[in-house]
Amino acid sequence: LGTQLLHRGQTPRMEMTQAGEFWYRISLDVLGQIDAAEAAHKVNFSERQLELRFGTTPSLRGIFLESAAKAALEIEKFSSFEFVWAMSSEELLQMVISHRINCAVVSVTIAQEYSSSLSIQHLFDDEIVWVVPRNIPEELLVEILNNHPIASNEYGAMNRYVSVGPGIPWSSYTNNWFRAKLPNAVPYFSCMTHQAAVDLVAGGMATCHSPASLLPNISQEVLRKIKCFRLNEYNREAALIMPKHLLSLPPFTKFAEKISHYFSKNNFTKKLIAEMQNLPDGSGYYK
Repeated sequence: LGTQLLHRGQTPRMEMTQAGEFWYRISLDVLGQIDAAEAAHKVNFSERQLELRFGTTPSLRGIFLESAAKAALEIEKFSSFEFVWAMSSEELLQMVISHRINCAVVSVTIAQEYSSSLSIQHLFDDEIVWVVPRNIPEELLVEILNNHPIASNEYGAMNRYVSVGPGIPWSSYTNNWFRAKLPNAVPYFSCMTHQAAVDLVAGGMATCHSPASLLPNISQEVLRKIKCFRLNEYNREAALIMPKHLLSLPPFTKFAEKISHYFSKNNFTKKLIAEMQNLPDGSGYYK
């Protein structure tokens, strides 16, 4: 092409030039059209039917898997349903862009940059909650939530929190929140999933932030060892993404409609909050 497309540095990471960014987006569009053409061929001319490859992050998989699988069966145009999970919305986005999966549920903020080539369909707003060990007195926790920072020597878990990595959309929010509310707390633990973070909290070793959508997938044993507090400060918008080209095919359009209808019909966010207020042994949301 007669121009430089990539800047290669000392590290494995490369950066695209302006021309490289242009051709990268052109390539995504071309590959998307080829992918859509192959899918359309399967629908119209081939004996092979479509394959549905659907992905979520670990915290969402329990909620989405059953509804997505039912939707695929009802449509009857898919020969197989493959469920994939990735550690972050960013990883899922790259899997959709590279056509390793057809669609995924991700945080909207991650996908907006690719709105010209992706369909981004809102599903629900997911609250971030503060998860703490059951043995810590509620009076102490309420004081902290009411903007009275407290250094606790009696409860060591209050001096540690779990970090779930910089790939999480709200990692900066979490770090700033702990600096303000629990200035003596340090990110002593780090792990790859919110499930693991909540397990550490259930062991009485730290506190953490978690998406509310994870909590219905947690075992009763763990739920009995934690308390969950609504922060009313941060929501992430969860959306279904897929290449726009695929929406020209009825099976994919119907799948997107069924997933959207499921969450609209169940009024998912309100239902989730109501369910969490009735967790066993008093565990649940507290103002």
